[in-house]
Amino acid sequence: MIKKILFFIICLYSNVIYSQKSDLGRFTVNINKGCYPLKVEIIDENVDSSVSVIQYDFNYSPSGNIFNPSTGKSFTYNEEGNFIIAQAINQDGIQKIDILNVEVKKPEPFDVKLFNCLNNNIEIIIEDSYYDGFKLYINNTYFDDLKSGVNKLNYASLLNSNNIISGRIIGKIEENDINCSEFKFDISSINDNNNNILDSIILSNDRTEYSIYLKYEKSTNYNIIVDGSIDSSFISSSNINNYNFPLVLKNETYNERCLRIEKEYKCDNKSIDDNLCLIYMNAYEEDGIKIEFNYSNDFDSLHILKNNLIIKSFYNNEKKHINNTNIIQNQEYCYRIVGFYNNKISKSNTFCIKPEKNYDPVPVPNAFTPNNDGLNDVFKPFDSNVSEFRMIILNKLGEQIFETNDINLGWDGYFKGKIIQGSYVYKIELTIDNKNVVQTGKFILIK
Repeated sequence: MIKKILFFIICLYSNVIYSQKSDLGRFTVNINKGCYPLKVEIIDENVDSSVSVIQYDFNYSPSGNIFNPSTGKSFTYNEEGNFIIAQAINQDGIQKIDILNVEVKKPEPFDVKLFNCLNNNIEIIIEDSYYDGFKLYINNTYFDDLKSGVNKLNYASLLNSNNIISGRIIGKIEENDINCSEFKFDISSINDNNNNILDSIILSNDRTEYSIYLKYEKSTNYNIIVDGSIDSSFISSSNINNYNFPLVLKNETYNERCLRIEKEYKCDNKSIDDNLCLIYMNAYEEDGIKIEFNYSNDFDSLHILKNNLIIKSFYNNEKKHINNTNIIQNQEYCYRIVGFYNNKISKSNTFCIKPEKNYDPVPVPNAFTPNNDGLNDVFKPFDSNVSEFRMIILNKLGEQIFETNDINLGWDGYFKGKIIQGSYVYKIELTIDNKNVVQTGKFILIK
C-alpha cells in the first residue's frame, strides 16, 4: 500500500512539473515547453456540461482570427517557434476561445568537458547558455540536476560490475528534457602509476603530419603540447588499458619540433608528463648518398636505415652521414632515421632516391698486407650476394696482373714471383640484384 501511495505522489508531482493549464483554465496539456519533436496532448478538460462542441487548433493565429480545427487532441511540433493552442467551445450557441502558449526549441548541442580524477572523483564542466539546466542520468537512472559551469561528483558508489559508470547529460527546458540534446560518456576508475606515456612518433614522408602512439590508460585526461603550446586535449575510453592506436597531428609549420604529453588530474591539481622530439631528414647525391637530419633533443642513439636495414648507428648526436658503399646506379634506396630516447622511439620521414652513379656496389678494401700474418693477406671484395663475377687487377703500368671469376678467390700480392709495394687498380664486373654493374677503384699493397 505504501508503494502504491508513493507511486501516486511521484506521478502527481510529474504532472505538476510538466502539465500546463490554459489561460482560462478550461483545458490542460501534458507539456508546453520543450525541444522538438515535441508532442503536446490535451490531458484534461474543465468545461460546463452544457458545452456541445469542443475543438482545438494547435497553431492558432489570433491576428488572423481563423480557427483551423484539429482532428484529434494531440499534435507534434517539429520546428522551433512560439505557438498557440486554441480551444473553441460552443456554449449556449456562443463560440468561446481559450488559449495556451507553447514554446518549442531546437535541440541544440552543448559543450561538455570531463575531467576524471583520482579517488573516483569527476569534474563536469558545461559551457552553455541555451538550456535552463541539465539532467544527469547514471546507468540509465536519473541521478541529479547539473548546472552550466563546474559540477563535481564522486562516483565510487555508482560503478557497475565492470568498474564503469555510463552517464548521459541532457539539456532541459524548464524541467523537460525529452528530445533535447544529450552528451554520453563512460568513465572508470583511474590511477597514476604509469609515468611512461609516449611510445613513439612517426613523421610522415611529406612532413605535413605525424602520428603519435601513446601507452593509453583508461578514462584518463590527456593534453598534447607542441613546442610549448596546447594542441589538443581529450579523455581516453573507459575500456582500454595500455594499447596503442595513432593520433595524427597536422604539422602546421612543417617545422614542429618537440611534443609533451600530459596526463592531467584536474580535481587534484596534479599532472604527469612525458616528452619526445621529431626527427627531420633529407638525402641527395654527392660523392654517394648524403644524408642530413636534424632534431632538437639529445637522443640516446640514432640509427640510419636503408631499405629498412640499419647501415649506421650513432651515439654522439651526429646530424649527417654519407652512404657511399653498396649503391647501384638507378636503383631506388629509401632512408629513414630512427632515434631512441628513454625507451621511446622517434622515426623521421622516409626519403627515397635513385642515384645517377655507382658507389662501391660491393665493398672493397682500400689496402691489404700480404705478409702471412693471417690478417688481410689477400685482396678481394667483402662477401656479397653477387653472380657472374669477374675481377681484374692492373699495376701502375697498365699491365693485367691478376684475374678471377670467383668473388671468394683474391690476389695474394705476387706478380712474376715478387710482391711489389705500391698502388694498384681493380675492375670488377658483376651482376647484383639482377643488374649488371661495373665497379672500378684503387688500393694499396703494403709489404
